[in-house]
Amino acid sequence: MEKLTLIRPVLVKVIVTDDYKKVAVAELQGAIHRIDVDLQRLDFQEKRLAAEMEKKSKPGLQVNGQQIIQERRRLLETRQQLIDRVKNVGQLELGSEVVYGKMESPVEIAVGDDWRQVLGVEIVLQDGIITAIR
Repeated sequence: MEKLTLIRPVLVKVIVTDDYKKVAVAELQGAIHRIDVDLQRLDFQEKRLAAEMEKKSKPGLQVNGQQIIQERRRLLETRQQLIDRVKNVGQLELGSEVVYGKMESPVEIAVGDDWRQVLGVEIVLQDGIITAIR
């Protein structure tokens, strides 16, 4: 066997521009808004559950109350992380490169190939356009 096809990780980076900052902040704010909607839904469920608990004393209702509390805590933590990310985007230096994500691609390798070149691949984007493949 002289050749083999592998799946390798590919790092995707973005060059920070004003447009990137605007898009990133808009995406993060959209996610924060969706969490706010979920929190409002939880508030409604909690009020409805409290009213049911006043009428009936069932153990299952208390379990549901605990689940709502845990879900609210998780959503609030995620919301705070997103707010922190919005602040971080504002502090990014124009022209710098930031990691956007990871992908995978197939690569054919053969005896004698430089392993570092096989694995060390990254794509650089600027305003949605590929500017480099390294």
